[in-house]
Amino acid sequence: MVLGDDHLIRGLNRDYRDSDEATDVLSFALADPESLRDPGDRVFLGEIYVSVETARRQARAARRPFARELAHLVIHGLLHLLGHDHRTRRQAQAMQREERRLMRSLAGRIAALQVL
Repeated sequence: MVLGDDHLIRGLNRDYRDSDEATDVLSFALADPESLRDPGDRVFLGEIYVSVETARRQARAARRPFARELAHLVIHGLLHLLGHDHRTRRQAQAMQREERRLMRSLAGRIAALQVL
């Protein structure tokens, strides 16, 4: 995972997604989907880039702790690496359910994080 600023994320978003704007998190899946079938196999899933600037703004706007926002973005990025998407309403709902489940299961650890 790479923590960067809006400038870095905007450049990646422009170069790889043809969207010339900053965003909160980008994921670049590098694993072959077939390699994800065996949960016992070690696999390099890919890369997650998070804009710390955008995460801070979003946390302030939602009145959430920064650590919680950062954890949510990392989980969101990880789910993309595992094949989840939110292009359709059904996909978005399924992904949000999984995000909520993971956030709940990690709540104590997230609350204890000391972040930037």
